Amino acid sequence: MKIGIVSNSAMLYIPLLSNLYNYKNKAGAMLYVGKTADPNQNPSETVNFCNAAGIELTFESEKDDLYNWQQLNQPDIIFFVGYSHVVKTARLTDVKWGIYNVHFGLLPQFRGPAPVFWQLRNGLKEIGLVIHRLVDKLDSGAVVWRHKVLNEPHFSYDYVHQLFGELYIKGVFNILDSITAGKMLPEIEQDESKAAYYERPQLKDIMINWGTMEAEEIIDVIKACSSWNMGAPTLINGSELKILDAAVTISNKMYYAPGTIILNANFGFTVACRSNKLLNINFFNIKNCYVPARFASKYGFNTGQRFISYAEYLNLAKMETE
Repeated sequence: MKIGIVSNSAMLYIPLLSNLYNYKNKAGAMLYVGKTADPNQNPSETVNFCNAAGIELTFESEKDDLYNWQQLNQPDIIFFVGYSHVVKTARLTDVKWGIYNVHFGLLPQFRGPAPVFWQLRNGLKEIGLVIHRLVDKLDSGAVVWRHKVLNEPHFSYDYVHQLFGELYIKGVFNILDSITAGKMLPEIEQDESKAAYYERPQLKDIMINWGTMEAEEIIDVIKACSSWNMGAPTLINGSELKILDAAVTISNKMYYAPGTIILNANFGFTVACRSNKLLNINFFNIKNCYVPARFASKYGFNTGQRFISYAEYLNLAKMETE
């Protein structure tokens, strides 16, 4: 079986190709690398890996290169694992076992380019990933494999992305094993009534709103923003502070307004939240400095100061432009 992999992320395609190397007496794997703006990608490493493993490699120059690659190499099955361009499936013809896309979110509830962020941001009890048939409408094809995990307290965006980068390989092998065993894949059509599309997160989606968010919701934002955004942002005295780690602690018995800072003798850095709860900050980032919370006073923070919310930020920005 000739297995085609289309991807623009070495973090995703190298582990898969490493596992495919020993699959069924070294199945013929071929890699098509799409263009990416990621500065961490190193083409020479991919070239060296593919040469050593005997994997046919093609780098994209133009969008139409994808269709020429498929017609020239005739893979029996194709897996898309991160690719930036819209694919016209009608131009990928005669793919014997089908074309599949790996999506790091549950479908149809989390369509779009950043499903890991939105699953964490929305505080789901369970998060997941799927492999579905590739169709012209984004993230809409029948699901052939899915996997869920509990949304653990220690999860962050980066952690989940790495976890899913390992789990999806099991899904690929599940599909390949079913095909080679002559079994029908369990295709589940998506329920369009439950479909939701999420854009890439904007400032309004990542900034903490102390006046409207419960403490638990703020934790969800922090998890979704760590560490790709270096934490969830908030503002104080004209400066941005990003919270990287925090936990909900004791009740706010002093009834401070949401967003108010409270420092205590044990070097605790807490912030009042709605419903008389306190958020205990453990680690934050300010002016690109990563700071343990016990040093908050050294950076000028005092009890009674207050972080501002997104709505207040917009009002201040509007006043500055008038």
